[in-house]
Amino acid sequence: MSFFKKKTSAHQLDPFISVNCDLKAKISNRVELYTQNFEFAQDSNSDSIALLGRAYENGFGSSKKGMSFVFSRNIQSDTYTPGAAFPFQELYYFESGANDDFLTFYTYKPESGSVSVEVVANSSEQLSYILNFDFKGKDDRTETLRVVGEAKFNVFMRSR
Repeated sequence: MSFFKKKTSAHQLDPFISVNCDLKAKISNRVELYTQNFEFAQDSNSDSIALLGRAYENGFGSSKKGMSFVFSRNIQSDTYTPGAAFPFQELYYFESGANDDFLTFYTYKPESGSVSVEVVANSSEQLSYILNFDFKGKDDRTETLRVVGEAKFNVFMRSR
């Protein structure tokens, strides 16, 4: 999955990226979400980064849940609430629903609550953030869920 379009020269060698992340969340009326399965992407046209964490058993492709985070790599340590100054281009909890003929995803974006960000490292070699979140989100087809938890993101970039 590519979050961003890439504009790099054919002669430019991209860095090697190692992702080490941990996500734990309690979701109302659901079992806890825990995953270290993360995908990382960065936008070569801006300072945006994306981290997508998924929890599912191999072989059960139609049964997934997780969270998506898209924000500026230069985000500041602070506590943010949903609204006009919310620094996340995307932040949501998701889960899939399936029947014999169709698979769909339900996304729960923050409508109220807060996200606290601690910037641990931001350099050309390492990005490290700790996010604590407590928000209520509602999918356009389903009930409101409360999502409470912590995400620890460590991204290491090496030239060799």
